[in-house]
Amino acid sequence: MIDLLGFSLCLFGFNGFALAKFNHFKDVFKKRPTELQSKSLLFIAWISILLSLVLCVATQSGYGALLFCGFMSLSFLIIMVFYNFLVGYVKWFSVLSALLIVLSGLFLALN
Repeated sequence: MIDLLGFSLCLFGFNGFALAKFNHFKDVFKKRPTELQSKSLLFIAWISILLSLVLCVATQSGYGALLFCGFMSLSFLIIMVFYNFLVGYVKWFSVLSALLIVLSGLFLALN
């Protein structure tokens, strides 16, 4: 379950990086992002990616960095498919990704 949290954080981070870009934000929300929105999305994305890295390395020690690279590759592939072929579902995907982070964090807190 801890790996699911690391992957969810990585996926959420890459989605934030994509939404921080003008073209992707405009495709999803049909309007221009403000400067504050872009900077906030970038900040949240970096925090999410770094938390994923720390979580992977802390739980898997030597293999954590390798696991993190795999999470990054898979996250990038999923984000690329969504933004190229399924742009209409990106909003729902973002909500589902955030919900997955919360649920896996709650599950870990209860155990």
